[in-house]
Amino acid sequence: MKKMILAVAVIGGITMLASCKKDHVCSCSGTILGIPFSGVDTTYTDMTKKEATTECDKNDASVGTDNIDCELK
Repeated sequence: MKKMILAVAVIGGITMLASCKKDHVCSCSGTILGIPFSGVDTTYTDMTKKEATTECDKNDASVGTDNIDCELK
């Protein structure tokens, strides 16, 4: 009986950690037309960290000397 309770607790814990959805903040900085900027934040709500990272990385860009780099905080 103790083994069964332990197994259920471990499986439940892993499931909760693997699918934990919460808010994540994506922060972007870089240069546009030679003017540096930073601290442009976007909040992604109710997403896993992997989903938020994918969305945040879509904002990365580079054209000539201009660039935008975004990372999760």
